Amino acid sequence: MKALITAPVNTAVVADIDVPEPGQNEIRIKVHSLALNPVDSLYVGSPVAPPGRVVGSDFSGTVEKLGEGVTQWKIGDRVTGFNQGATCGNLRPGSFAEYAILEADLAIAIPSAVSLEEAATVPLCSLTAVQALFIQVGLNAPFPNPIVSNFKSDAESPAILVYSAATSIGTYAIELALVARTATGKPYRVFATASPKNHAKLLAKGVEGIFDYRSPTWPYDVRKASGGIAGAVDCISEDESTAKISQTFGEYGGTISVLRHAAWSREGVRENVVPKYSAVWSGLGHAVIYNKGEELLPDPAWRTVTVEYYKYLSKGSPTDSSKFPIEPNSVRLMPGGLDKMVHDGFELLGWDKVVDRDPVLRSEPWMKPISGEKLVYHIDA
Repeated sequence: MKALITAPVNTAVVADIDVPEPGQNEIRIKVHSLALNPVDSLYVGSPVAPPGRVVGSDFSGTVEKLGEGVTQWKIGDRVTGFNQGATCGNLRPGSFAEYAILEADLAIAIPSAVSLEEAATVPLCSLTAVQALFIQVGLNAPFPNPIVSNFKSDAESPAILVYSAATSIGTYAIELALVARTATGKPYRVFATASPKNHAKLLAKGVEGIFDYRSPTWPYDVRKASGGIAGAVDCISEDESTAKISQTFGEYGGTISVLRHAAWSREGVRENVVPKYSAVWSGLGHAVIYNKGEELLPDPAWRTVTVEYYKYLSKGSPTDSSKFPIEPNSVRLMPGGLDKMVHDGFELLGWDKVVDRDPVLRSEPWMKPISGEKLVYHIDA
């Protein structure tokens, strides 16, 4: 089969490799759509393992073969999920190939009204938002959650901040925070930051207030409008972003979920506000050799959260089972397939910090800057 694999020097190429076989409780998927994440280009540009690893995380397609013991899926089912391609030192599967393997309980059934392209945008980023909101910050989840919450707020409807809310993770964090309810059934009040061009779209989703992160007064403005934030998701987690977010909290402080390990600065973070880092891979339930030899040990509770959340998605919306309970990201369908990803998609994503992305000086309409949408490729284009 054709697959995108890491290659010297700090790039990826299309190559022929063996079709993978599903093991016990695994399924093999004929891949249709691939959604790009910054982590995909990051670990191609800064590899953590020798060349030859299959790249890629998010994908969707149809079940093509069942491994031993699989009973919940049948051939032809439409599913989506994500893998850990080329992002760790130990061998983990990747998704950017004609066929991909998933553990059967880590696949998501795609509702009938959701396209394969839309579905491919959901697994990694929405799970990241789930871990941020319902594990790290401790909101009450709309699905069974085995992790005991330490969230504290005196407010009947606590105020939550999503920083950089037009990103993929940010839009999912808003969607999930808005469908969640407190233990007493009250909604959370959701505030956000984004560039002004995205304000109308985010207000239409139901956020209570939105602020321009370029304004020097935005932390003060958020705190004044909200009465004090009780929990936050920092969807950039670079440089001063976390410290500025901490200034929006009420007097009791709280937790900020940060999504980068070391790209943000601790200087200026309020003492009673605690940044907590997590890697989305923890939700897959396997040990990970990560970030210069660090080992993330498997946590069964985090994997259970993933399984329960993916069941929640698979059931569809309570009001319309043909749709997900949250809205997928907007899709920018990119021309070409695997052969165009590095030259086009990875160039747009950049190779390190979001704030350090260089403008792409190309005239093709699909190469405009990314804003509020997900880059998606067809495997067979």
